[in-house]
Amino acid sequence: MTHLNKDKLRRSLRRKSGILRLFVLLTSLVVSAAAAAEVRLENSVQKVETFVADNGEPQRRLVDVDSVVPGDELRYTITFTNTGTEVVDPGSIVITNPIPEETEYLEDTAFGAGTEIVFSLDGETFAVPAALTVVQQGVEVRASAKEYRSIRWTFQPELKPGESSYVSFNVRLE
Repeated sequence: MTHLNKDKLRRSLRRKSGILRLFVLLTSLVVSAAAAAEVRLENSVQKVETFVADNGEPQRRLVDVDSVVPGDELRYTITFTNTGTEVVDPGSIVITNPIPEETEYLEDTAFGAGTEIVFSLDGETFAVPAALTVVQQGVEVRASAKEYRSIRWTFQPELKPGESSYVSFNVRLE
């Protein structure tokens, strides 16, 4: 059975997006040059654990990742903070994050308050899920969430100095 330890997960996460300080355009985060703001990204990963509550109902909670095995569900969270002195213009924060290798995206788990969320099958062309298609046995069909390779969030509100927000998504380890 394959086990990934916490350090390997963090290294993988850092390889994918890292902690960044920005003034202008970068691959993982785009802040319009006119905004003249600094935006810092912080990434975290937690395991989604299911347990039985006192009332006998199954519940879910996020826990620190010590080790994971295939089948475990993980939540990736990207927190972004305006560390500059200027307001970041509405719609000028764009975060693109690949789906980590050896995982599959879990449908309908991408979240970001005030964001427009689109997906990609190749990491280059992004669209809403209904517009993503693949060819199976010669027929064009809607792509499944398992086929997504990247997620892009466009934060619609302005982000004032000192303010933060976050985006997140869940995957299952293959």
